Amino acid sequence: MSIKISVIIPFYNTPLEYFQKCVEAVIRLNPFEIILVDDCSDDERILEYVRSIACTYLRTSHQSGFDGLPFNLGVQNAKGDYICRVDSDDILLELPTEMKCDIHFGNADRVFVGRLNIEDLILAPRAILNAMVIKKKLLVKYTAAIDKDVFGDVLLVLQLLYNKHSYDIHQTVNYLYIKRPNSIQASLTNFQHRLRHMQTVARFCYLENIAPKESIRYLELATLNLKYGTKSRRHYYKKRPIKLKKPQDSY
Repeated sequence: MSIKISVIIPFYNTPLEYFQKCVEAVIRLNPFEIILVDDCSDDERILEYVRSIACTYLRTSHQSGFDGLPFNLGVQNAKGDYICRVDSDDILLELPTEMKCDIHFGNADRVFVGRLNIEDLILAPRAILNAMVIKKKLLVKYTAAIDKDVFGDVLLVLQLLYNKHSYDIHQTVNYLYIKRPNSIQASLTNFQHRLRHMQTVARFCYLENIAPKESIRYLELATLNLKYGTKSRRHYYKKRPIKLKKPQDSY
């Protein structure tokens, strides 16, 4: 591969069947580097498997319960010019062979990535960090959130869009989300997810020091998501056609 991509896979007691398929799929792609970051797992089977393969292994100082801390640790130790993050129970099918932009978004089987802009992402938050290939220096600047109060993946992408970093999108599906019934996402109600998204948008406005008038507009969009959920985007387009900026595929 002509570009140096470090693939980071955070994990904590992931069922071995899922974890093994995830790691072996990445190994087949032969990236510059594979970094497995352990959030203090105690499952001896998965630790034995990690010791048996030729990947870089890192372990957090304590069990954090979320991906932010292990992912940041992986970024800090990565030797590649670009970073790609993969969930430990998902499947990465393909990596880009060249980078024309700062960011190359993956194309997942269950998540619509296209038409990215801040408004759309606030109205319809979605997990698009996985399979994204990005310059390491950007992840050093915009470190991942390490707490449970926000969606760290949405927060990061909001910051990248706000600061107008260039991006493109993988043309074919290159990432498979594997839905497990006991995942963190499945443990919360839809309304709890929407409340967490409200906090995500508020922190985004705080971190980027966005002016009050614009911050209120973004929080109003998040309130639409809180109220209408998956219908919020349709509601906004219908009610505010004049003010809506047409989304672009890239900057």
